[in-house]
Amino acid sequence: MVELGSRALFPRLTVASYLNHAGVSALSSPVVEAVQAMLLDFAGEGVGGVPGVLAMRVRLHEKLGRLLACAPEDVALTSGTSWGILAIAQNFPWREGDRIACVQGEFPTNVTPWQATGHEVVLLQSDLSDLEDQLKRGLRLVALSAVSFQTGLRQPWEQVVELAHRYDCQVFVDAIQAVGMVPFSVGEIDYVAGGSHKWLMGAEGCGYLYVHPRRQAELRHHWAGWLSHQQPVDFLFQGAGHLRYDRPLRQDAHVFEIGSSSSLSQAALEASLNLLLELGVEQIFAHVTRFLDTLEPQLELPGWSRLRDRERASGSLCFRAPAGTDLVAWERALHREGVQVATPDGCLRLAPQWPNSLEEVPLVVEAFRKVQRSLA
Repeated sequence: MVELGSRALFPRLTVASYLNHAGVSALSSPVVEAVQAMLLDFAGEGVGGVPGVLAMRVRLHEKLGRLLACAPEDVALTSGTSWGILAIAQNFPWREGDRIACVQGEFPTNVTPWQATGHEVVLLQSDLSDLEDQLKRGLRLVALSAVSFQTGLRQPWEQVVELAHRYDCQVFVDAIQAVGMVPFSVGEIDYVAGGSHKWLMGAEGCGYLYVHPRRQAELRHHWAGWLSHQQPVDFLFQGAGHLRYDRPLRQDAHVFEIGSSSSLSQAALEASLNLLLELGVEQIFAHVTRFLDTLEPQLELPGWSRLRDRERASGSLCFRAPAGTDLVAWERALHREGVQVATPDGCLRLAPQWPNSLEEVPLVVEAFRKVQRSLA
């Protein structure tokens, strides 16, 4: 049975408090067992394991649809966030003179693919204060993260979508720092991508791409592959006469599932989603909020900037260190004390998930005190 605040499903976890779920999550026993079971299926059955994989992918589409509040056919399985962003950047119906807006401080995953289109990319202020001015000048697409990897602050994606659509501009959201922690639904967002190895608590090598139904017919198919067709595997399992090259392409997001993919990573994601959906994202977010509300006031860090804002909070508690602070030394010292954190781009980030217990808070506080004394 899965329970908020319990590490019972993480018997191999070595540190006393794992606070880096915004980076790479530790894997639970059900995730490890799902991967092992699939490996054993293929070890024993070879191609006989394929029907089980196909059935698993149907279930995974349905579970991602529940998580994102969309239809299963509107979300494609990918190899990760970067793949999903590239799929839209390289298949978008660009026109000469199109401009794209990204956000200052964005993770490169959500900047580089847009730069690679050859179109002008402008960087918005991190608070989006200049968004409407840029929209008035003409933007074809705005790309932003639902939650900043540096600060842990949520962006107002719903308001961005409403404003952008008013100016006939589309919106792409990188949701890897939100989905699985922050209550999230795709709503009117045009495109959403994410990966499984952070808050979703799966393994690396799997992700998702959501395409709003109104946008599916507009996209090009430069990346179409053999699985992009309707009934793509009939010629392998239905006997002679099914090998054709004129089958129509799929008319939904699954057109971007172009070829063979990592069934092991997908099995890991399904197992982790089973836990997340059983617990409920709203309940998980409330649990993590209580954890951070308890921890934050007890961390005495003179001269450090606290970046958390209750109105824009996520699952990450981030601090900006004073100039000259050796954050790499901090991370290593905290790890020696049994606390795993991250230090993205000059910030110290603590990112608990549902297994973290309030009983860990005193340990974390004491670890910070020891490290502060040792590095002073």
